[in-house]
Amino acid sequence: MLRAMESPGLSGLFSSVALAAIAFSSAAAQPVCEPDQRRIVGQVVDAATEAPLDVVRVAAGVSARPVLTTSDGRFLLCDVGAGTIAITAERLGYETLTVDVVAGTASDPIRLQPSPILLKGLEIVMDRFKHRHRAVATVVRTYDEAAFASSGHWSAADFVASRSGIFTTPCGFDRCVYYRGTLVSPSVYLDERPLPGGWAQFESLPTSQLYMIEVYRRGTHVRAYSLAFMERAAKTRLAPLPITLSSRVLPPGCSTRVLRGRADAYSRLSVDPPRSVCPP
Repeated sequence: MLRAMESPGLSGLFSSVALAAIAFSSAAAQPVCEPDQRRIVGQVVDAATEAPLDVVRVAAGVSARPVLTTSDGRFLLCDVGAGTIAITAERLGYETLTVDVVAGTASDPIRLQPSPILLKGLEIVMDRFKHRHRAVATVVRTYDEAAFASSGHWSAADFVASRSGIFTTPCGFDRCVYYRGTLVSPSVYLDERPLPGGWAQFESLPTSQLYMIEVYRRGTHVRAYSLAFMERAAKTRLAPLPITLSSRVLPPGCSTRVLRGRADAYSRLSVDPPRSVCPP
């Protein structure tokens, strides 16, 4: 799985695994339980190799907010109640598992069964993302689940603004970013489709539902990918769509529209690049 990283250059993409593991394990990704709260402390490992698994989403109950395991596979759940608790562990590339654990007692490691086909598909898809980054003549910053967890930001927009040094300001009914001394309306995509609400909608998108975020050209172009999308992409080994960043960035007030064109393999919707309806 892709590790957390910020790559200011194209050559370093997807290569700082060791640094990412250190950053994630040292971050305050795990909750701190109150003294009187019942808790569950556990570990998740690979069922085939017994190796600890990081970035596994672990939750007590269906509606509970999950925590992510650290680099040694450990997790901590607070305020879980008394008695037997159903714990669900899931990570892309592995079969989701639900086990019963008694709060406050020692438990065996949770062993997730790997899905070799899905893991291989995910590796292929991520390699294709790497090639797409190299094809874009601009700085690309990439973030994953471990980075989301270590930041503590619930909103995807807040995360991007804090990690990429982007300053946003109100701009009509949306928000704009500063690019080369000019206010610019950023283009925001979710799962290879334009996000209808733009940056405003991006502010209500939780990082807990995302697998990866790409930030192009100082935040003027942002792409987010959900866990569900990446799972589908890994199963079918789909290639990410090519990105063409116009040399001319549209200022606020110049709207764009997507014209009906060829359909993509993900949604069967038009993927023609946005075309300006502003006068030349």
